[in-house]
Amino acid sequence: MSVLQSSVARDRILSFLDEGSFVELYESVTCRHTDLSLKECEEQSDGVVTGYGLMDGRLVFLYSQNPEVLHGSLGEMHCKKIVELYTQALKMGAPVIALLDSSGLRLQEGVDALTGLGEVLSAVNEASGVIPMYSVIYGNCGGGLSIIPALSDFTYMVEGKGRLFVNSPNAIDANYQEKMDTADGKFKELYSGIVDECLPEEEIQAKVRRLLQLLPGNNTEGIYTGDCQDDLNRLIVEMNASNYETKVLLSNLGDGYEFLETKCEYAPDMITGFIQLNGMTIGTIANREDSERLTVDGLLKGTDFVRFCDAYDIPLLVVADTCGFETSMVAEKAIGRSMASFVSALCEADVPKVTLLPHKAMGSAYLLMNSKSMGADFVYAWPDAELGILPAKEAVEILYAKEQNIDKAQKQASYEQTHNSVSAFAKRAQIDRVIDPESTRKYLVSAFDLLYTKYSCVQDKKHNLR
Repeated sequence: MSVLQSSVARDRILSFLDEGSFVELYESVTCRHTDLSLKECEEQSDGVVTGYGLMDGRLVFLYSQNPEVLHGSLGEMHCKKIVELYTQALKMGAPVIALLDSSGLRLQEGVDALTGLGEVLSAVNEASGVIPMYSVIYGNCGGGLSIIPALSDFTYMVEGKGRLFVNSPNAIDANYQEKMDTADGKFKELYSGIVDECLPEEEIQAKVRRLLQLLPGNNTEGIYTGDCQDDLNRLIVEMNASNYETKVLLSNLGDGYEFLETKCEYAPDMITGFIQLNGMTIGTIANREDSERLTVDGLLKGTDFVRFCDAYDIPLLVVADTCGFETSMVAEKAIGRSMASFVSALCEADVPKVTLLPHKAMGSAYLLMNSKSMGADFVYAWPDAELGILPAKEAVEILYAKEQNIDKAQKQASYEQTHNSVSAFAKRAQIDRVIDPESTRKYLVSAFDLLYTKYSCVQDKKHNLR
């Protein structure tokens, strides 16, 4: 039987794929319910197009909800098609791209629709950490369906069209859409921690395509995703502890001067993204050069990123430049748990972990950012980096608070040399090597090449309590 399809869902899929590569699956599936005015919809593939194809020659599975069939609502067979797609993707070890545009659960199908959504969410959760998952929100994505982008590894919203919400803005006490549109892409990009970016459709396709090129297709593939055409010994010129910018540094380190940032608007104090070193994909976590303090959202953002990289055996580069924690009443309510989650993620990650100390790293915040004592495989520092428990001036004020007639300037200089200098940390084996800023790339290339065969024996336990 030929199944009639609206072009909307199919065209969205085709815009992602190499020409002529799409193969549709389950196109003859129809709605099993014919009551409550659904009879005329039984020939419409039940509102979702599913299948597989190639993006730059790489296999991907996709499903696209069709807003022209019952507004893309989820019914029994609609959900069954999605579940079957995840099953096939897991068998093949290939990523899944979800193109979401739905009014929610199909009221006419009641229990069957609700059960179907539960099965979809279970399938998405089963795939998490095994195959990379991408969500692109074209229209409405609300209620229980909003869990799919939250479980996805990367989520994008179509600018001016996508809407993501658990509760609609008008359902929130003392709020309404015109006051604050909490479902809008820009709001979610800034505050949710779920949405990577809100962009036009063409830019989203380019972002997903590049991520597919950089990342393994599943949790057993290798991390050498391309050949390096760049000079492995290339120098980073005119950059030091006093004038560097974090994103510029990361771009200079990567092959071809490329740094692909994730969730750039959310918690911008913690920068996450990917570079390549000698063709090897490296996950990067870095403190922004002017932020100084770790925040609740920044730590949560870092936690999610570390867990993603660990799941797919992607090595981690941490650029630590921080001197403390966010100080506010709101932060104090949550920062303890976010610190614990971040520590657990980094300590449990058994991938290669290298830390660079370019500028300043103080106190417990320094420890959290993958210090040697917390499990870093290699730690490199620039010669002028400032390290320690406290800045020397503050330390001297505390240590000699009751002393009279002392030369505090001399005491400060002494403290800086014996406790807050790079050499003091290097003498105590907390730094593997002090390197010139211009040589940073070649040392990192060498470190990650050496760590490629790293093997960790992880203590068997069900989970960390945090």
